[in-house]
Amino acid sequence: MKILLIMRNTYAWHREHIEALERLGLEIHLVTKVPGAEDDARFASVIRLPDSDDTDAQARFCAAEARRLGIASALTFYDSDIVLASQVNLLLGHAWPRPEADEISRDKRRQRDFLERHGLPSPRFAAVTDAAQGLAAARAFTFPFIVKPSALAASIGVSLVRDEEELRRALADVTELVRQWGGYFPSDGPEIALLEEFLPGREVTLDGVVLAGRFHLAGVTNKMQMPGPYFEEDYYTLPFRTPEEEPELVAVAEAVTAALGLEHCLFNAELRQDAEGRYRIVEFATRMSGGQNYRNLREVHGLDAARLYAKAVLAGDDPAARAAILDGEVPRAAVPRAATCIKFAYREGRLMRNNAGDAAHSPYFRSYIPASRTGERLRRAPEGWYEIAGSLAVAAPYRSAADVDRVEQLAADLDERLDVVVVPA
Repeated sequence: MKILLIMRNTYAWHREHIEALERLGLEIHLVTKVPGAEDDARFASVIRLPDSDDTDAQARFCAAEARRLGIASALTFYDSDIVLASQVNLLLGHAWPRPEADEISRDKRRQRDFLERHGLPSPRFAAVTDAAQGLAAARAFTFPFIVKPSALAASIGVSLVRDEEELRRALADVTELVRQWGGYFPSDGPEIALLEEFLPGREVTLDGVVLAGRFHLAGVTNKMQMPGPYFEEDYYTLPFRTPEEEPELVAVAEAVTAALGLEHCLFNAELRQDAEGRYRIVEFATRMSGGQNYRNLREVHGLDAARLYAKAVLAGDDPAARAAILDGEVPRAAVPRAATCIKFAYREGRLMRNNAGDAAHSPYFRSYIPASRTGERLRRAPEGWYEIAGSLAVAAPYRSAADVDRVEQLAADLDERLDVVVVPA
């Protein structure tokens, strides 16, 4: 069976996701702009997407290529391609895609409106189109509060502002990010940033998959608690430290996916506790966490969200095929099978070497994904956003909750054993 995989700008962080398609025996035809993709043996063919800012035109091009190759369905694992993949599937005659839901998940302003309209728990917010409007809107907020881009991910550009000077700097940062990442921002809205009420409690990441309209939890990941002013991503650990809170989080995910009318999709949500300890939705997306999170969720809980999503896409609207998606699949493990951690290799300076080095010989080592090339300059926020050398994944046996802390320390130790060398820039 054939599948159209749309990954326009990158797929280096999705090796495990692509392997899931290979394990299903699928013939993968890639739509991309990534240089050198034609030499990648994982793909039966590589289709070069013409340069265009017109998503509708790109969708028509992809659908025509799919028909030419005898492909019935398309999918993606990348945030900025979820709307395009939905539109392609509609053009291929499927009724299950929800492009509007995907568009909402790509735009934080539309998310806030959606959550408010459906009475779902979220922070108070204001959307602004420029720095001047941001300064005016701030009068309705009490410091400290959050400033974030209306698009982007991985906490890029997110900051906690404590006074007007920090607010001006944060709005200037977002304005510059819009210039640098313009193609990542939705083109149908003028808002560049959100001002949001600050939630002081713990933040977690929830991942799951919607199959034939029903949400299935893959897992809840602990995140490093950061006080601000900047929020760099790091230390994604499993299993969830307080599993007794899972029902509250699952109920929120079920409410969001039902209100969106989703049929088949991967689903991710970032949630944070308010001062009373109640979880509120920071943001959500119709895709799962990127990179090694997929492998770690599978290793800890056993549920293979990417595999199930691919089976659902292939099942499409067929009732018998939809009913059989879970046939033969391993249910989510009630008891965690391992403790895992993702540690980002933050460095500052000019990158000279970047590989796993001696860390790869550890029994706890799972993978290291380089994120930067040698010669590049690495900086920390606010000078640089998400400029990491790479991403390290480790795993250890799980016997008690103390192993969650232990695996974080193992990740920190192995980070020091990576062959990542920087010199002053």
